[in-house]
Amino acid sequence: MFLFSFLAGTIEMVVATGSALLLSMAGFFWVKKPVRLIYQISLFTFLIAFPLSLLFSTSLALINRFVIVEIIFVLSLIAARLSRTRIVSRSAKTENVTTRNYLKETLRVAFQTQYGLSVHLLLVMALLLLGAAGPDGLHHRWILISAQVIILLVILLESARLYLVNKKLYKEEWLPVVTESGDVTGKVAKSITKDLKNRFMHPVVRVALIFKGNIYLRERDASRLLNPGLLDYPFEKYMQYNHEIDESVHNSISRECGSKNIPLRFLLKYTFKNDTTKRLIFLYVSDIEDEELFNSLHLSGGKLWTESQIEDNMGTGLFSECFELEFEYLKNTILLAHRFRNRLERG
Repeated sequence: MFLFSFLAGTIEMVVATGSALLLSMAGFFWVKKPVRLIYQISLFTFLIAFPLSLLFSTSLALINRFVIVEIIFVLSLIAARLSRTRIVSRSAKTENVTTRNYLKETLRVAFQTQYGLSVHLLLVMALLLLGAAGPDGLHHRWILISAQVIILLVILLESARLYLVNKKLYKEEWLPVVTESGDVTGKVAKSITKDLKNRFMHPVVRVALIFKGNIYLRERDASRLLNPGLLDYPFEKYMQYNHEIDESVHNSISRECGSKNIPLRFLLKYTFKNDTTKRLIFLYVSDIEDEELFNSLHLSGGKLWTESQIEDNMGTGLFSECFELEFEYLKNTILLAHRFRNRLERG
């Protein structure tokens, strides 16, 4: 339609309409199905407009024929709007999110164009009824230029909107959606899923830092979704989409202390769910005996807790929910090995 508005003012209307028809056909057969709707509307418009341009090639003024094509185009857009419920319900049957998003964008552009050109036609008809279309009144170039400006504004506004959306998505953190067995079924933006609470399960990596049988704990950041302000390990991170678990573990550690050179061992995988979140947790342990290595981590804001200190404060609301679940396992594995080793050294 944008191309047609330029051709209509420079070449024969039959040629202009035929060119727009060919372009609509090319778009219809070339583009993917989700965005084909906008070309269907154009194709339908010019399939009707082309024979009409042949029929009224001499009896109607050029600008009148342009307005007739514009009316057909707007009516086609209105028909698409009236069919929106059926189109959306049909697309909802597919699990392809990309397809649904393409359709939403196509409908958005179609409706914006419909509103803009409907206003344009109302203004044209109002001026015609008021008798402003004489030689010194409404000039046909005004009709063409104003239509072009409206369509161009729709293009620019939608392009600007998509640019801002893409810019935002580029900075977004994408979390994988997983099953309890760890199979990835999709992805969702972190900013979205936090408002959906426990609708999706995401993988989370946690690292228990143990130095000579004592567990290092500090307060969770106030920005944490789960148990902000309670005591927990310093290393916890959501796995990113398409990231390997080892990569997430090392990223968590390097983010906190700037070092990836600490011993790590996988310990446990389990599911955690409450009213706030749902997680598939991968628990690792970093068991350090070397004091120089521990000091090189440059940890701050926390302290080492002995096993007895932790047991005395369990269930008081001091520790995070995940830590209290994991502590029993740590006590009967890693900490038990420390106690046994200490007895051997003393014996």
